[in-house]
Amino acid sequence: MAETKERTPAAEPLIPWYVLSIFAFLCAGALASIALLGPLGTESIEYRTSQSGIWQTEGGDVVNLLLMVPLLLIGGALHVLRRSSSKYFLVLTPLTLMYTGLSLGIGQEWGNPEYTGNVEEYAWLFLIIIIGGVVLLIGSLPLFTEKDAPEFRRNSLRVYVGIMALFIMIFALMWLSELVEVMSTGDTASGSYTETPTIWWTVRYLDLGVTIPLGFIALFLLLTKPKRAYSLVLLFFGFFITLGTAVLSMGIVMVANDDPTAQVGALPVFGMLAALSWIGLLYLVKDKLSVLLRRVPAKSG
Repeated sequence: MAETKERTPAAEPLIPWYVLSIFAFLCAGALASIALLGPLGTESIEYRTSQSGIWQTEGGDVVNLLLMVPLLLIGGALHVLRRSSSKYFLVLTPLTLMYTGLSLGIGQEWGNPEYTGNVEEYAWLFLIIIIGGVVLLIGSLPLFTEKDAPEFRRNSLRVYVGIMALFIMIFALMWLSELVEVMSTGDTASGSYTETPTIWWTVRYLDLGVTIPLGFIALFLLLTKPKRAYSLVLLFFGFFITLGTAVLSMGIVMVANDDPTAQVGALPVFGMLAALSWIGLLYLVKDKLSVLLRRVPAKSG
């Protein structure tokens, strides 16, 4: 009787490599199109939102063009070449793709006649990145094994988790205080709620219901089961670096345009969250970076 060879998750992925690559390229194209057709580019997409909402969209589009699109293109190209390093790029993108598609698609002021636009004509672009995010999520996680995880130093890990948890808690308290303010007075101090209530609720539900809980779950797994949950922790930190950088970019664009609804005091919090997320991600992949650097031949003098 012939001996059967056991297949590992990496040898037989849940989603074929070519499907994953195609969706990576599709999402990169859709994100680039959204940015270039929006207020940052040709202004062909007219969002049904306030001027403040448009400035926030511009800030997000900058990060999508400079960070998300390159991650997807590099990950997709490496996956076509069947390089195992592709998973480290692809796993960073799914949650942000879904978050972006949902917030842009749902968070328009549909019922307010003061806001006109044609954003609904581009709904197919938002659907591409939402569906693509789901495909990349299911396809990229099984590519990892426990052997991919680096060795962790417990003491430094505890310090990092403590600092990161503190800033996530501050972020949560900021949004919860606004929620209480709206419930008690009917508006925020800056008037951002009555100006665009749909996107206000969309962002608060996504952040308080998804982003912030994921942050605490990622930190818990990083501290308790870093090797078993390595792929999930990478997924979560990919979400933090991309979304955190986008939120910081939005705030900077709003302040640069003297937006009265800009939360200037929140910029340091968003900046620290973005910086800590990048530090955490680099820590998670430091072993892979050191191997890559060792393979680069030194230039002769």
